[in-house]
This record gives sequence, structure tokens and C-alpha cells, in this order.
Amino acid sequence: MMRDEQSVVQLVDKVLKQAIARGASDIHLEPEQHRLRVRFRIDGVLLDQPHIDEAIMAQVLSRLKVLAHIDIAEKRVPQDGKFSLRINNQPIDLRMSTFPSLYGEKIVIRILDRASHTIALQQLGLSPIMLNSLHELMHRSNGFFLVTGPTGSGKTTTLYAALSTLNSPEKNIVTLEDPVEYSLEGITQGHINPDAGFTFEKGIRAVLRQDPDVLMVGEIRDKQTARIAIEAALTGHVVLSTLHTNDAPSALMRLMDMGIEPFLINAAVTGILAQRLARKICTACRQEVPINDQEKLVLQDLGIEQDVLYKGSGCKACDNLGYKGRVGIFELLIVTSPLRALIVKNPIFDDIYAQASQDGMHTLLDDGLQKVCNGTITLEELMRVVV
Repeated sequence: MMRDEQSVVQLVDKVLKQAIARGASDIHLEPEQHRLRVRFRIDGVLLDQPHIDEAIMAQVLSRLKVLAHIDIAEKRVPQDGKFSLRINNQPIDLRMSTFPSLYGEKIVIRILDRASHTIALQQLGLSPIMLNSLHELMHRSNGFFLVTGPTGSGKTTTLYAALSTLNSPEKNIVTLEDPVEYSLEGITQGHINPDAGFTFEKGIRAVLRQDPDVLMVGEIRDKQTARIAIEAALTGHVVLSTLHTNDAPSALMRLMDMGIEPFLINAAVTGILAQRLARKICTACRQEVPINDQEKLVLQDLGIEQDVLYKGSGCKACDNLGYKGRVGIFELLIVTSPLRALIVKNPIFDDIYAQASQDGMHTLLDDGLQKVCNGTITLEELMRVVV
């Protein structure tokens, strides 16, 4: 191998290892007119890294395509690939996608640590009341439970935490995922493959012949999948899944929009958890700061009286960002008898939201404000992810 080829290999290894060491979830390599821009997504936010010179840009991109076993000569269409690394004798999976752009192919690499331990429900950031309610819902003998939120809000992590709580030798737990992100011991995990005809719809039908107690469906994407999942919940199974909606009450409306009859929703759905992920204030440099006039006005509008807030001043532990790690902000809707009566009437969203609130649902904003006041997150972070 020639010296310049060695240097490209070393540079790619360095970028990958730095991203993994800093806990990045994604690496973005974006060709620009005179350089290759490098960014890491850390705690949900993209942060610029030292760029790569134009002279070796094409070689770096080709090296990554070789690693991911995709066609290095094909630059006109998007491609997907994957590869693995071992860091400190631990396996790390990397999923890669290319996208043709003006100055070359943009590459995004998703980092998945197979060896990372699945987070427990009590570590997600749920309030004690929500945690108790969630445990009760999870341990029912049947029912359809949904986790909802935008892409990247931690829905899969929450479902894995729920499955870990339910996992026991007495239960047959099966998942259908696209793709399987982390391996869970003691659980049968199915990888959806639409190209081969293995869809969520077909997968659920097949799983129901496997004598499951708990079924996790990665995502409800259409009416057929929703209907079969609900039918599974009605025939004595616990079914967990996700939807893309902004809040918990919207998930009920979304199911109706899909064409699911209200009586089926009433009979099957037990609860809906909406969530967001917010950056936590770094505990190593967290400090009280006086509240300014703008912050005071914002909090007063939200009914909060507060004299001080918390912020991170920036330190070595958090790369001078003031933030380290992330925590969930949650909204748990439990389907009560009054809410079921309302659903049958085919109501509007405002009616459902009002009834859920009357039944004791704490909103995403309520939960976020609690975390602002106790110094877990900043007011700016709450505004960024919720408002």
C-alpha cells in the first residue's frame, strides 16, 4: 500500500474512532466546493469537526464505500451499506448511506453499539407517577400500547426498555423491526425485508402463529399493519409499536385517519406515550444563574414563578458545550372510560385533548417545565424540542 493510501485509511479510522469516542450517533461527510465538511451528531445536535482537504476528498469517500461493500464506481444513485468495527474489543455496527449532490456524494454513517446495555425504564427520565402507570400498562395481559414522536425522539429506545422490563423465561417476546438496531438477549428479533416481500403486515401474521405473549412492531405505517396489530391485541397479546405524531392525543386521531374504526381503537388501545429527547445540562459544570427578563416573561406566560435557572458553563467533560447526555420529555395518555366514550362519538382533536388532560395527562410542556425547574435541562432546550 502506498503512503497516501495509508494516510487515507488512517484518516478514515481516526474520524470513525473519534465519533465513537465522543458518543456521536451519526457522522455526516458533506462534499463542498473546496473541502469535505465533517459533522458529528452528538446528543441530537450536529457539530462541525475539522474538515478534510479537497485533494483527498474522493479517496476518503471511496474508502468508506469499500468498507460498506457498495459500488465505488456508482455515483449517480443513492446506495446503502454497512460494516463493523471493534473498539476496545467491543463490536460497533455502522450503517452507511450515500446521496449524490452537487460536489460529490454525501455520506451519512449511523453508529450502533451492539454491546451497549439496553437502558432501563427508570433511566429514561419518566416521573415516578408516569413510571408506575407505564409499568401497570406493560404488565396487562393484553392491549395495544403506542410510543409516538418525531424521528430521532428515542421511541425505539423506549420500546427496548419496555421489552427488557417484560422479558422473562415465562414469556415469548417477538419483535418485527426495520432494521434491528440492538440485540436483546432472550427475545426473538425479526428483520423486516420489504424487497423480499417480508413486510410488517406479513410479519405480524406469521408471528401470531409463533405463540407470542408480547409482540413489538417497529412502526405502524399503514391501515393494514394497524388493523392486524389491533386484532393481535384483541386476541390476548400485548402489542407495542410506534407512530409519527406530535403528541399522544394525535395518535388516536391518526389511527382514525388511517381508517381504523373507533370501536376497535376503544377495545385495543390501552395507552400512548409521546416523547422528545432534550440535552441534559452537564452535571460537572452546572450552575445557578439569575433569570433574565425574557426568560421570566416566558415562564410567567406558562404559569411558572422562578428566580433562578440552571445552565452549564462549559468544561472538559462536555467539550465546553454545557450539555452532556440526553433525557426524555414525556406525555402519557391512558385510555380511560370517559375517553373511550368520546372516541366512539368520532370527536375532534380538541375534545380528545381536553378529556385526556381532565383525566390527568401531563403534557410534554408540563414535563419539560418540571425538568427545567429542577435543573435537568435548560429553558432554551425545552423551547427547542417542544415548543
